[in-house]
Amino acid sequence: MPQPPRAWRWTRKVSGKTVSLGLSSGKAEKMKQAIANHRALDKIIEEMREITQKLILESPETASVPIRQNDPKTRLS
Repeated sequence: MPQPPRAWRWTRKVSGKTVSLGLSSGKAEKMKQAIANHRALDKIIEEMREITQKLILESPETASVPIRQNDPKTRLS
């Protein structure tokens, strides 16, 4: 297993500019877990999108909304 670096860096874009922050080993481990959680969440959301699209596109149109015509409005007194 490779030796971890002595200094961890977290680099990201903020308002179009690159921002770096030094992290301790403990914070680096927490950041790794947060990134893994974010990727897992993205995967779940993508699966939900695929299921939703499949249900919408492959299900028959069963519910119809009736159109009311010439429905007299009751007057308020």
